[in-house]
Amino acid sequence: MRAGRAPRPGRRSRLGGDQRSAGWRAGGSKARYGPLVNQQILEIDPASRQRLTERFGHTVEGWFTQLPAILVTLVDRWHLTLGEQIPHGSVSIVYRCKLADGRPAVLKVSPDRARIAEETAALRAWRTVHVPRVIRSDEAFGALLIEAVEHGVPLDQVPGGASVENVAELVSALHLGTPSPSFPQVVQRVEALFRSSEAMYRRDPGLTVVISKDTYVRGRALADRLARLEHRDVLLHGDLTPGNILIGEEERGLVAIDPTPCIGDAAFDVVDLVLWRANSIATVERRSERLAVVMNVDESVIFSWCVAFAGMNALELATRDDVPAGQIDTLVALAARA
Repeated sequence: MRAGRAPRPGRRSRLGGDQRSAGWRAGGSKARYGPLVNQQILEIDPASRQRLTERFGHTVEGWFTQLPAILVTLVDRWHLTLGEQIPHGSVSIVYRCKLADGRPAVLKVSPDRARIAEETAALRAWRTVHVPRVIRSDEAFGALLIEAVEHGVPLDQVPGGASVENVAELVSALHLGTPSPSFPQVVQRVEALFRSSEAMYRRDPGLTVVISKDTYVRGRALADRLARLEHRDVLLHGDLTPGNILIGEEERGLVAIDPTPCIGDAAFDVVDLVLWRANSIATVERRSERLAVVMNVDESVIFSWCVAFAGMNALELATRDDVPAGQIDTLVALAARA
């Protein structure tokens, strides 16, 4: 996290000119904003604030202090009408907004400027309707403005999910993107995921009853081996969970959002989709087999990736109250094969 220090009131800063001229005043008990920015809108959703604090640490409070001025500057510069916050994600604060011509859009602002820069580069590398179009970006502010996906409903909110054919169409389109040498390798993504997920044990030591530390370590070692195998390198979404897939209008199909791009084995991108709501190992095997055929990849590699990440997924589900026990039991049995 590379958030800068909050600038002093009335001084020129990298936020773009004098902050008072942008409609923001730091002094006093109440801030005043420009006509296109409602003060109530700028009040951050507490759950979103908590998620970003857990991810970046308490130093992110300095960035939260800067955020109103950043938003006002972007609204003025890009001629936006800022709408409600979308309480989603742990990396960015996200808002619905409208462009000057009335078209709906989504504005993302993050203290992790490098992450936003990589997301922007990946979205521009994909020439497909299966990702949102980039409208504007500002790497210095960690800001990204993208089109809103009309009538887009997150896949994880749809009882029936999506067909294997639709998933394969989405993944195949993503993997046709041109990978930039600046994107990290999948082995780095794997390392980051396992390192981050270890925090679940610190927050709740009782999770060792679900997945032992030894099982978790074996899964991590398997994932590392898979990431280092020779394979056809493609541009990966890197975080293709059901929550990061929208069901768009019929002619558009599935739309992937919030990528964490990296380069590596195509099978890595379908792990969360194969494991999602699986209530038996046979279900995981059947999904792996069907996706392998349409993606032209090795079925055993998809299944092995699922084994590697089953423990991590089991830990995440065990912290929730709305998950059938059978799904956790399936992941625990799968993780034991690592």
